[in-house]
Amino acid sequence: MSEGWARLRLTLPNSFVDWVSAEAVEWGSPGIEVLDTPIDGNGNDQGQMSLDIYFPAASAGASRLKLETFLLQLGQQVEPYTLGEPELTPDVDWAGQWRYHFPPLELGNRLLILPPWERDLDPGSRIPILLQPGMAFGTGLHPTTALILEQLEKTITTGKHGTILDIGCGSGILSMGAVALGADGVVAIDYDRDAVESARSNIDMNEMSDRILVVQAKFPALPARTAFDIVLANVYYTFFRMESRAVSEVMDPGSVLLASGLREEEGSAVVDDLRSMAFSADIVSARDGWVIIRGVKQ
Repeated sequence: MSEGWARLRLTLPNSFVDWVSAEAVEWGSPGIEVLDTPIDGNGNDQGQMSLDIYFPAASAGASRLKLETFLLQLGQQVEPYTLGEPELTPDVDWAGQWRYHFPPLELGNRLLILPPWERDLDPGSRIPILLQPGMAFGTGLHPTTALILEQLEKTITTGKHGTILDIGCGSGILSMGAVALGADGVVAIDYDRDAVESARSNIDMNEMSDRILVVQAKFPALPARTAFDIVLANVYYTFFRMESRAVSEVMDPGSVLLASGLREEEGSAVVDDLRSMAFSADIVSARDGWVIIRGVKQ
């Protein structure tokens, strides 16, 4: 498949439709079609929804693999689901839809996320951050991204914020937001090559490469052992179950953890884990079923 468009048909539980849709768009899907809710043989709603997710045909195979990997990372909570193979579709002018999917976005009280084609827009009193939509997670559209940036704004205003670690940096939006809000420097880490390339491109576009170091690695691998004033982790529940102690080891007493990518019940479990490791931790905000934890190492 070298040109045109292909669709991937995905059926999954209703509660994960918004999350998966946001991820797919941020990975480069220019459109998602919501189909009828599947009905069983007795005419009952099965609590699932079917989606047709469109990708450029040339990358549809890789996109399917990325989507399948993401679903596997979610584990049993997203089962049962079915994911079809790429199917070629008639040519669609999705490229013209980018402006619809990514309008200027105000986050918190100070930030304004702008796609490059809006770079000349007057930001008013807000700090503009240019962000190219693409294959990496993080345009601010997902509630967890917005939640972290809003809490980061409050944290940088009220506490120490010299050095920041951004775990699973995706597009680099959290790292750039940190610098825009006043952080001295950020180490941004992601194991995904597309994410690292996207982050570096966005950071260069915003002339922040002197304050943000992007590293392709899987946490807890870091370029140097150091302690960070703030740790940002917009990742998955399984990450916290496996790596909470490693996160604690890169923090000094008084350092702040802002953690999201979590549903309410997952957030409560992570809070319990953090408290067992001498953190003062609480769920401090929620949006559309997603929560953010603010933890302070004691």
